[in-house]
Amino acid sequence: MNYDCFHEADQDMEVLLGAALDGTWVRLRKRADPWGEGGICACVQIGAPGLSAAVHNVTLSVMGEGNLVSFFDDLADNFAGWEGALVWEGMNHDLRVEAVFGSRGYVGLTWTVRPWRHADGNWTASTTVVVEAGEQMSRLAADLNRVLGDPPEDLSPGQSR
Repeated sequence: MNYDCFHEADQDMEVLLGAALDGTWVRLRKRADPWGEGGICACVQIGAPGLSAAVHNVTLSVMGEGNLVSFFDDLADNFAGWEGALVWEGMNHDLRVEAVFGSRGYVGLTWTVRPWRHADGNWTASTTVVVEAGEQMSRLAADLNRVLGDPPEDLSPGQSR
C-alpha cells in the first residue's frame, strides 16, 4: 500500500480499513479544524490493485452539519440492513460514500474521491471495501469517532490531531 500524504504520520490518529484478500483500502487521517469553528477536515486516501488516489483537506463536517461520523454511527445502528443505497457526500463533493447492504450481513462501502479545486485536475477515483454489518461496522464507527469526532479540549484552532 502506498500512503503518500503530505502530513506527518500518526497512526493513532488515523482510520484504515481494507480487505487483504482483494487489496482495496481507505485511509482517513490528519483531522483538522482549519477555521477554528468546529469544522472537521481530513486527508482521504483510497487504493486498490493498480489504483492509489488522495484528496487533502476534505471537509467532513461544518459546525456538526453533514457529519461523516454521524453517517457511520447510523450505519452501525442499522446492522439488520436497509433497502437500496445510503449516501453521504461532502459539502465540496470531493468525497462520497455509498453504503449498500448485501446478502449475509455485509455492507459494500464505495468511497469516491475527486478534487473540488480545479487546479488539482479533473478526475474521479472509487474503491469498494466490504465490511460485516455488525461488529466490523461498529468498530469502524468507533474508530471514526475517535479520530474525527469532537476535538480534545487542548486542540486550538488551526491545529490538527
